[in-house]
Amino acid sequence: MTQKNKKEGLSAGDYGIVIGGNVNNSNIVMGDGNTVSLSATSLDSFFKDMEQMVDEQPNLKPDDKEDIKAELQEIQVALKAKEPDETFLARRFRNLKRMAPDILEVAIETLKNPIGGVAEVIKRVAKKMAEDAAAS
Repeated sequence: MTQKNKKEGLSAGDYGIVIGGNVNNSNIVMGDGNTVSLSATSLDSFFKDMEQMVDEQPNLKPDDKEDIKAELQEIQVALKAKEPDETFLARRFRNLKRMAPDILEVAIETLKNPIGGVAEVIKRVAKKMAEDAAAS
């Protein structure tokens, strides 16, 4: 790479990582043949953030906020299972979609990140929900 194409002061070298911006609650993996999985701690942190997001929604009634948080807790428990039940998760996500589509969107997109086995289940649930939406 020529000198004029390089950003001044950034040089990570071979297999290096340069990060710009906030990577709080992110997974950073370097190397060859790595396996990335979602730990229970990361899952707990994600759902804690989601519950805070629900609390901050001014357009939701307090009862709706409690219902949404209950759905999120059920999703969290289901995702911790060795083999999450896709049908159960799809019902929970449909309930979230009816109550708070914006929160559902954030949850689905975040969980679809490549974080191991959970990601594949979430992708299949998201695909099924998209097919259901197209059929209606």
